[in-house]
Amino acid sequence: MVEKDMRNKLAQASSPYLLQHKDNPVHWQEWSGEVLALAKELDKPILLSVGYSSCHWCHVMAHESFEDEGVAKVMNEHFINIKLDREERPDLDKTYQLAHQLLNRQAGGWPLTTILDPKTLVPFFSGTYFPKKPKFGLPAFTELLQNISRIFKQKRDEITEQNERLTQALQTIATGTRNASEISTESLVPDFANSVLKHHDKRYGGMEGAPKFPQPAIWASSLALSTSQSLTNELADHLRQAVLDTAKGFCNYGLFDHLAGGFFRYCVDERWDIPHFEKMLYDNGQLLSLVAATGHYFADGQLMHSVDLTIQWLKEQMLAPEGGFYSALDADSEDESGKSVEGAYYSWQPKQFTFLEEPEETFAKHYYGLNKKANFEGQWHLVAREDWRQVAKKLKVHEKQAPILLESARQQLKMVREKRPLPFRDDKLLTSWNALTLQGLLEAKRAGSKTASDELINGCKNFIRQQVWKEQQLYACYKNGTAYQEAFLDDYGYLAKGILLALSDRFTQVDWSWLKQICETLWNEFADKAEGGFYFTSNHHQEVITRHKNWSDDAMPSSSIQALESLWVVAELTGNTEWLEFVEKSLLKARAEAASAPVQYASAVRLLEVWQQGIELWVIRGEGYELPQWKEYLTTGLNPSRWVFAIEHGANDTVIETKFPAKPDDEQTLRAYCCRQHQCFPPISDLEKLKSFLQEN
Repeated sequence: MVEKDMRNKLAQASSPYLLQHKDNPVHWQEWSGEVLALAKELDKPILLSVGYSSCHWCHVMAHESFEDEGVAKVMNEHFINIKLDREERPDLDKTYQLAHQLLNRQAGGWPLTTILDPKTLVPFFSGTYFPKKPKFGLPAFTELLQNISRIFKQKRDEITEQNERLTQALQTIATGTRNASEISTESLVPDFANSVLKHHDKRYGGMEGAPKFPQPAIWASSLALSTSQSLTNELADHLRQAVLDTAKGFCNYGLFDHLAGGFFRYCVDERWDIPHFEKMLYDNGQLLSLVAATGHYFADGQLMHSVDLTIQWLKEQMLAPEGGFYSALDADSEDESGKSVEGAYYSWQPKQFTFLEEPEETFAKHYYGLNKKANFEGQWHLVAREDWRQVAKKLKVHEKQAPILLESARQQLKMVREKRPLPFRDDKLLTSWNALTLQGLLEAKRAGSKTASDELINGCKNFIRQQVWKEQQLYACYKNGTAYQEAFLDDYGYLAKGILLALSDRFTQVDWSWLKQICETLWNEFADKAEGGFYFTSNHHQEVITRHKNWSDDAMPSSSIQALESLWVVAELTGNTEWLEFVEKSLLKARAEAASAPVQYASAVRLLEVWQQGIELWVIRGEGYELPQWKEYLTTGLNPSRWVFAIEHGANDTVIETKFPAKPDDEQTLRAYCCRQHQCFPPISDLEKLKSFLQEN
């Protein structure tokens, strides 16, 4: 490639986000070795623009600037312009978001607009959204770009010096340098619980303030840690109540789509009233797990109803023919005038309710608050303003009739809404997000949801195994029949945990062999065997500035923790002492990171507590009608340290014979084997003895 041949190359892309920009006058390129080499040869700075298909402000910047001939002329003259889908390349996004934070002393976001030195790929300027004309206290984009170009030419020595400092800082932060050799093993759970309760919004659930993000990793860990022996009974009760209030806040108000199911990305207000209307698969996978576990533990039927509706939404709007799930629905869609407007698909005007008949109309208006002031720009975004039982009492409707009326109104409203133009759907399939959704479906099934069918679970699992698992290598993305982009730690870690949960649901030789292969890859290609932990990229990925290691949660749970937990359980099953030593070394490192801010490391705090209390492993072997009964007894309740695998006679596995015999002497007799706190107990062959064992130990 030579510069005179530069043109917009995004028509060749797989990413729906990149394809949205294929007709821009900007000479957009995809990230590639060839393009990076050209920038280096020309010594021309790289303008890297990072976003994703359902990002509202990405669309705004695209319409204002990237579709404008004048702006494009400045960009093409002064820069090599690269457009990046952060969902396809989370490794690059992590690097440049961290660089943005270091350069600006504040968090980044999307769109990310960063300017790279072509020789080192280190950014010397970074921002997010910039307007075409000055507003919001921001300069005009073209004026900014011209100034950056001039600085690049005139102050190269200063840029080089800054880049050296930034590179060193990136490598230090990305790999973690805190010394774990003399770290206390005292539980972090009380600090975690007190911090969560201090910032918990007691009125609406979640954390105080606005905008409000669901942060499912914090609340999932809170539920698990509420059983910790490190907490007083009072503190544990408060923590459990905070989780319940939060789950209800997610499901009762505007974060939840009350007609079709599914959760939006976040809400702009503290009441969970008005969301930013995109629906992301990774949010819904995590919230399925959280709400199902909470609904099951508290026996809350309304939470489980939200779980069922969300799974139904996944089936109706997100399910691909291959069995996996698409990535996202956009926030924007066409309104009645044909204009693209945020929330148009989901919002209602008063005149649009005339089709409802009595008594559904009156009941729905009270339940959704339609007899009160509109809550979204003169329209209504549907929220549950009152509990349906209170509405029934107020309207003197029998409690058995009320749910029927509400369901009838919901279905009618849903049918009318489905005639509207659906928001843009990002139809690439991401392995990591599908793995989180697989986890959510399995948790929903364990919680008793009939909607979480084996067909749906196996379809998702088989999509990953058949379409993105090729010759014992995983790929991160899939679109139009093609798997592409070598997988990252998110993909392997979330999938390992998903297959572990699948084995706990139903143990099969195929899944067991697959899980061991995934863990071998984690060990050989991602593990830092000397220092502990996992790198986000494999040892044969392209390294840009640095390889990241991280224990904290963000919008998704820590993939390092999920990978480590999976490796740990497999090591316990197979007696792999090398892996067990690595787990301990890694958890000491994780604790060193988590001690200063436990809530940011919620998943790590949860796994550290399992380590300190001792993991509990049960394997039930044999056959007969009692096997499900034994398994149900062991899996009932909240037991975050316990893993249970029921292996029917005939699921003959030779690998775990080192700890658990492949079959008992009497093939018709069940045996339950338990190992916990670094010791294994004699096999148990009677359910009453099993119950006694649990009560006594």
